[in-house]
Amino acid sequence: MKNILVIAKNTFRETIRDRILYGILGFSFLYIALSILLAKVSLGEIVILKSFGLAGIYIFGSIVTIFLGASIIHKEIERRTLYFVLSKPVSRLDVVLGKFLGLFAAVTLVVFIMTIVYLSVVLANGGGFDAPGLLAIFFQTLEMGLFTALLVFFSTIATPLTSTIAAVMILLGGHSISSVLRTASQIGGPLYRFIQAVYYVFPNLEKFNIRNIAVHNIPVPGTSIILTVSYATLYIAMLLYLANFFLKRKEL
Repeated sequence: MKNILVIAKNTFRETIRDRILYGILGFSFLYIALSILLAKVSLGEIVILKSFGLAGIYIFGSIVTIFLGASIIHKEIERRTLYFVLSKPVSRLDVVLGKFLGLFAAVTLVVFIMTIVYLSVVLANGGGFDAPGLLAIFFQTLEMGLFTALLVFFSTIATPLTSTIAAVMILLGGHSISSVLRTASQIGGPLYRFIQAVYYVFPNLEKFNIRNIAVHNIPVPGTSIILTVSYATLYIAMLLYLANFFLKRKEL
C-alpha cells in the first residue's frame, strides 16, 4: 500500500504541473462565463445556466482525463523511468494502481474547482444550493474514474495517439450504444446480435448521465445511485486488472 500511495502522490504532482491542465481550466471558466451570458438573454435563466454549467464540467473534465491519461504509463516506458521504479521492491500492480489513483485525484481536483465555480454562479443567480446538480457532477466524476482506468489500460498496450483516438471513440460509442441497440432490435438478425455483443463489452456511459434529471430537479432513486456506483467500481476493477495483466507481459 505504501508503494501505491508514493506512486499516486508523484503522479498527482506531475499531473497538476502540466501546462495543458491550466489551459483547459482557463477555457472552462470562459465557458461558464459564456453560460451566464446565455442565461441572461434566455427565458429559463436558471435552467439554461445549470444545463450549460453541468455540460461544461463534463466536457472539460473529460478533455482533462483524456489528454492527461493517454500517456500515463506509456511515457514512463519511453523515458525508461519505469525500469528504475521496477528495480525497487515495487510490483507492476503497484504501478497500475498508483498511476490510476494519482491521475484520478488530479481529475477530481479539476472537477472540484469547476464545481465550486458552478455552485457559486448558480447561487449568485438566485438558484440556491444546487444539490441535484452536485449529484449529477458526482455521477460525471464516476464516469471520469472509469475513463481514467480505461486510459491506464490503453496506456499499457498502445501509443498515446492510439489511446486518445480509442478513448474518444468509446466516449461517443458509450453514450449512443443504448439507442443504437434499440434501433437494431427492430431490425433483428446478425446485426442486432453483433450490436448486442458490443453493448455488453462497451461501457454504458449513459448510466452516468443524469444532467437533464438534475436540471429539472427530478429525484433519483437510491437504488439507481447504488447500482451506478457498483457498475463503475466493477468496471474500473476489471480495467485495472487487464492493465496489470498486459503490463506483466510487456518486455521491459
